Amino acid sequence: MELIDRTHDRLPTPTPSRGRSAKAFWSVAAVYALVMLGGTLPVPLYAFWSADMGFGPFTTTLVFAGYAVGVVISLLLFAGMSDRSGRRPLALAALSVVAVSTGTFLLAGHVVVLLVARFLSGLATGVVTATATAWLEELAGPGNARRATVTATAVNLGGLGLGPLAAGLTAQFAPAPAHLVFWLYLGALVPAFAAVALAPETVADRRPARVAVRRPTVPAEPAGRSEFATAAAGVFAAFAVNALFASLVPSFLHDALRVSGPAVVGGVVSLLFLVALTAQLSAPRHWLESRWFAVGALVAGVGLLVAGLWLRSLAVFVAGTVLAGAGSGLTFRRGLGVTAGLADPRRRADLNATYFLAAYAGNVVPALVIGGLDQAFDANVATSILAAALIGLIFVPAVRHRRHPA
Repeated sequence: MELIDRTHDRLPTPTPSRGRSAKAFWSVAAVYALVMLGGTLPVPLYAFWSADMGFGPFTTTLVFAGYAVGVVISLLLFAGMSDRSGRRPLALAALSVVAVSTGTFLLAGHVVVLLVARFLSGLATGVVTATATAWLEELAGPGNARRATVTATAVNLGGLGLGPLAAGLTAQFAPAPAHLVFWLYLGALVPAFAAVALAPETVADRRPARVAVRRPTVPAEPAGRSEFATAAAGVFAAFAVNALFASLVPSFLHDALRVSGPAVVGGVVSLLFLVALTAQLSAPRHWLESRWFAVGALVAGVGLLVAGLWLRSLAVFVAGTVLAGAGSGLTFRRGLGVTAGLADPRRRADLNATYFLAAYAGNVVPALVIGGLDQAFDANVATSILAAALIGLIFVPAVRHRRHPA
C-alpha cells in the first residue's frame, strides 16, 4: 500500500483565467456525466440480447460483472496516470475507448462480443471517474472544494441514473431497440472530444507515465488513513447494494410482475441513482456528517427490496429502492468529500482511483455471488442470503469509525 506524503514541495498547478476555468469546469462535468451515462445504457437492453443470443440470467450477471471488472482493472493500471501525464491526454484516451466500446455494442451478435463491449466500457469509466474528479477539483480553484465535490457526485450519479432511462425510452418507442441508442451516443461523443481537447491542462509537471499495477494509495498520516479507510469501506458497501439492486430489477419485473418493457426496466433502475443524486444534493448538513443516517437508509432499503421480492410487490420494492438510493447517495457524497480533503494536490487522481476502486470492487462481488447462488438456490432464497451478508457489511464502516474515530 502506497502512502501519500503531503509534505513535499509542490509545483504550482496551472491556473487558467477565471472565465475559461468556469467554462472548462462545466465542460468537463458534462463529459463526465456522458461517460457515466454510457456505462448504464445497456441495462434495459439485456432482454433483447438474451432473446437474440440465447443466454439466461447467470450470463447476464457475468456480463454485468465484466463491466465492473473492467473498471477495477482500469483503476489499478491507468487511473492514476493523469497525475503524471496530464488530465487531458488520459481523458481523450478514455473517450476513444468509449467510442470503441460503443461500436462493439453495435456489432454484438454473440455474448463474447457483448462481454468485450462491457469490459471496454468499464476500462474507460475507471479512467474518467478518477481523472475527471481530480480535474474538477483543480478547475474549481482554491476555496471551492465543496463545489467540486458536489458537482462530481452529481454528474456521476446523475449520469448513471439517466443512462437506463434514456436507453429504455429509446428501445420502447423508437426502431432498432438494441442499436439506435448507441448510434445516438456515438454522435454525442463528438462534442465531448472537442470539449476535452479545448479544456485547459491543470497538471504542471507532466512526464511520461508507464503502465504498471499500482498499489492502492492512502494518506500518510494515521488519522487520515483511518478516515479514508472508513470512507472506502462505506462506499464499498453502498455500491454492493447498488449491484444487488441492478441484478434484481430485470428478473423481478419479468418473473414476478410479468413486466418486460424496457422503458419500465430503465425507469426503475434509474430511480435508485436519481434518488441517490437528490439525497446528496438536498440532504441537511447533519445527515452528511453522521454515518448513521446513511446506514439506516441502506439497511432499511435492502430489507424492503428483499421483502418486495417475496411479496411480489412493486410498491414495496420501489420503497426499498428509494431508501437504498438515499443511503447510497449520502455515503458516496461523504466519502468523496473525505477523499478530496485528504488528497495531495499532486496525487489527486491516485487517491480518487483508490476510492473508486473500493466502490467498484463492491459492484463486482454481489454480481458474481448472486449469479453463483442462483445456481444452487431459489432466486428469492439466494437474494435473501446475499442481502443478509450485505446488511452486516453496511454496519462495518460506522462501527469501525466509532471504535477508531479519525
